[in-house]
Amino acid sequence: YLSKQRDAYKYIHDQTLRLANEGYTMNEIAEMIKYPDGLDDEWSVRGYYGSLSHDSKAVYQRYLGWYDSNPANLNPLPPVEASKRYVEFMGGSKAVMKKAKEYYDKGEYRWVAEVMNRVVFAEPDNQEAKNLAADALEQLGYQSEDPTWRNEYLVGAYELRNGAPKVPDGFGSSSPDTIKAMTIDMYLDYLGIR
Repeated sequence: YLSKQRDAYKYIHDQTLRLANEGYTMNEIAEMIKYPDGLDDEWSVRGYYGSLSHDSKAVYQRYLGWYDSNPANLNPLPPVEASKRYVEFMGGSKAVMKKAKEYYDKGEYRWVAEVMNRVVFAEPDNQEAKNLAADALEQLGYQSEDPTWRNEYLVGAYELRNGAPKVPDGFGSSSPDTIKAMTIDMYLDYLGIR
């Protein structure tokens, strides 16, 4: 078990850096990297917490940071402003949704989630757009072996359909028990952040 874990971590690390040195970006590497024979069928290294895609991105970011050397990504617009412009460029939300439904029917859920994300940011009150985005996220969640990804997809779908859950007043991470468990350094950091 331990040797398979070691081999998996080394493989992810080394292959991510090899591909980065060949000029591939973090997202390209995440699409390209696959386990070799001997690791690809090992249950203990499967994506039950994190995924090969996820882990390769973490290795990339550790060494090279978030910036992929594409100047267009250096200082992008914030999500709402960019989304409004994307939706306008694509012919408006009705045109985007019509095309997105066609892609949904073809099973292109990642793409539908991506373009509908733009519509939802541009028009946060558009429930029809939220529902289509939620449908795509739900399908991605059902297909995901990785529970962290599945949970993110399904919670995202839930929130698009129902709104964010209401948290009761006084609920949070600053309970007396949590504060008592903090070291002095953690407590001072906590006070500084608050």
